[in-house]
Amino acid sequence: MAINELIHEALGCALERPRFAYIAPLYRQAKAAAWDYLKAYTAAIPGPEVHETELRVTLPGDRQIRLYGADNPDALRGLYLDGVILDEYAQMSPPAWTEVIRPALADRKGWALFIGTPMGHNGFREMYEFARTGERGDWWAACYRASETGVIDADELAAARATMGEDECALEFECSFEAAIKGAYYGREMAAAEAEGRVSTAV
Repeated sequence: MAINELIHEALGCALERPRFAYIAPLYRQAKAAAWDYLKAYTAAIPGPEVHETELRVTLPGDRQIRLYGADNPDALRGLYLDGVILDEYAQMSPPAWTEVIRPALADRKGWALFIGTPMGHNGFREMYEFARTGERGDWWAACYRASETGVIDADELAAARATMGEDECALEFECSFEAAIKGAYYGREMAAAEAEGRVSTAV
């Protein structure tokens, strides 16, 4: 979905020489997760130029989509971006967004899409809550739980729960920010307290 969104936006961008990026926590992770999709979905477009060494596809009109890793955010310094996907943002250092990526979007008023699996309370949770609570009207949040989407059937979810356990299934399939990650304590207790309205941001 994210790669096709980048392609769609790149083709429709009215600005000169549009630049778009897909960013994963690690550069090699970006290549493994998205490079084949980017090449496959742009192959039907007349005249794409595929640059294997740079993990970049240039579409007609000098419209570029490139893959990066948040493990080297300095590689993005000095660039402008019209749109960016931040995949598995929970595994990224938040300064990569605030110090490098967000400023790169400013000149062209670009957009960002944060996607990933929750890993407790971290930068991803903060961004999700910022968008969900509507502090700014130009942000939007969505949560797609496997038990609700039907993408993974009930039998497979039950089989996964039997071998992974409740907490890991809650993280991986149910988008729970409250499920205990390995080595963490009180995850279930915090989830129950929040469900009962006993958790507040008031000070």
